[in-house]
Amino acid sequence: MGLSFFQRLNDWLTFMMSAMVTSIGVMTLSEKIALAGLLVGMVFGARGWLYRARIERGQKRRNELINQILEQAEHRQMSESERRALDLLQQNEPEDETAY
Repeated sequence: MGLSFFQRLNDWLTFMMSAMVTSIGVMTLSEKIALAGLLVGMVFGARGWLYRARIERGQKRRNELINQILEQAEHRQMSESERRALDLLQQNEPEDETAY
C-alpha cells in the first residue's frame, strides 16, 4: 500500500525541519544573527510587496469609480453632494468631518 500525498508531504516537512534545526544548532552566534536578519528582511520585503499591490488595486478601483461617475454625469446633472464627493475623489484627500 503506497503513501498518500499528505503523508509524503508530512515526511518531507519533517525531514526539512529536522535538517534545519540541526544545522541551526551547529551554527555560531554570528551566523544565527545573520540568518535571523535574512529572514526578517524577507518578511518585510514580502509585506512591502503585498502592501504595494494592495495600494495599486485601490488606485485602480478609485480611478474606475471616478470614470463611472463622470460617465453618469454626462447623462444627467450632478447634485452638490455628488460634485463634492467627486472633487474629494479627484483630490485624493479624505473628507473633513469637522465641517458639518
